[in-house]
Amino acid sequence: MPAIWPGFTAAMNSWFCGDAEGGEDWEKVGEPTAKKITAEYETAIAAAGIIPYGNVVASGWAKSTMENGWKTSFEMVFNSAKTPPEGIDLQVPNWIPAATGTVLAWAAVQYQPLPPHPPSVAPVPGTSPLTLDPGSAGIMPLASTINDAFHSNLCAAIAPILVTGFIQHLTLVQGIYNGLVPVPGAPPVPTPIPWVGVA
Repeated sequence: MPAIWPGFTAAMNSWFCGDAEGGEDWEKVGEPTAKKITAEYETAIAAAGIIPYGNVVASGWAKSTMENGWKTSFEMVFNSAKTPPEGIDLQVPNWIPAATGTVLAWAAVQYQPLPPHPPSVAPVPGTSPLTLDPGSAGIMPLASTINDAFHSNLCAAIAPILVTGFIQHLTLVQGIYNGLVPVPGAPPVPTPIPWVGVA
């Protein structure tokens, strides 16, 4: 199964168009919004798996890394808005911590070993697919997309724009599957097989 983004969108639309609408206080709006985004993201990616085989996330996703990144970004936004005389908007740089936290949360993710990745016929016993690159090349594009979302001027547009950024980032996650590859006349050979992308 792929990640379930419609649930994220519905929950965050309700949040952005209701609970968090119009707030100007970091402690009352920014921090709870960071927690909400992270919690709904965690729910959405629970069914995410390696493309195209579907090895589902098993462990290692770092919720606190993502949440702290978003907290930092919202704090930067609120602090820069208070800068005299009328506040400043740093645009994309405000959102680099949020993007970095979202990406680095994938750094230690492991996945279910089944199904095997061709040409292997089974996983190497005791191993799981590993993340080697959490999609680091996606940090700046994701920061830009987050900035676009929060400058959309339409509360119901924020979550769908965020989702496009999240989906794009996940296509950049890379790792290794350790599989047993058949060899004629010999036992299967343990072989590292690269993979790219989670959905």
